Amino acid sequence: MSFPNDANGELLELMQDEGIDLSESYMLDFYVVFASEEQAQAGAERVGREFDGAGLFVNFSDEAQMWELRLQTEMVPEHAKITAIEELLNKLCKQFKGKTDGWGMLEPEDEMEDDLDD
Repeated sequence: MSFPNDANGELLELMQDEGIDLSESYMLDFYVVFASEEQAQAGAERVGREFDGAGLFVNFSDEAQMWELRLQTEMVPEHAKITAIEELLNKLCKQFKGKTDGWGMLEPEDEMEDDLDD
């Protein structure tokens, strides 16, 4: 399978090359960063209205040195859907000065290890 020549396409191609079955559903994490906790919380409230039932987490990212909103949703990792979610997150969080900061997922083996640890 080939992907568009952009950051999402590159990540999907890498995942495919690693042997991840991209026709399966996985928990994907989408990130939005903010300068303040208040902005992140306001962004989370707005995103929560649009993504009912999705996991939303706000924490301070030591790596980014910013407040981070993580949207966690189960889906098949398809380029168009991932891009649409990122575009919607940008639109929803712009008024709170939020900026999307990529997406990712645990590798399937990591998810199974997490389940075994519970």
